Amino acid sequence: MSGSQLVAAIAVVILVTAVLPPAAAWSLNEARIAQTQERARAASERLRARADELAAIGTTVGIACGPGRLPDIVPAMATARAAAAARPSHQAWLFGATIAPGLFGGGMPTDAWGHCFLLNVGDWASDGPVWILSTGPNGLVDTPTNASAIGGDDVGARVR
Repeated sequence: MSGSQLVAAIAVVILVTAVLPPAAAWSLNEARIAQTQERARAASERLRARADELAAIGTTVGIACGPGRLPDIVPAMATARAAAAARPSHQAWLFGATIAPGLFGGGMPTDAWGHCFLLNVGDWASDGPVWILSTGPNGLVDTPTNASAIGGDDVGARVR
């Protein structure tokens, strides 16, 4: 084996082991984010059409969780620093969340990570922003319930 063949073989090994796996993971993550964003957008349009019903439900339900798993209170993949920083927002969304897949209507999917979408339907009565929200890739809610924009790596859409 010549020196140039050895260098080429080493380059192929480095490419296959160090470059391709992270590139594939990044691509998969981007596809999941796009898929979840589209699901949230479509759900927000469906929910917007049911404004009167949601306003009535919002008097008894603060946060609703649609089909899927409720995100973990302390996600395993979150770093300690990220978990501590997001704790107030994360807890505000998850503590006391009501499992209510029927509220979202038939055919409502989960986010791309299998978690339920969250809806702060209780803010309807206070004229605050109402979000349909996924925790995103890190599994932590970074967006405060009364936020004017989605925060961190959360994925979602404004319903009202």
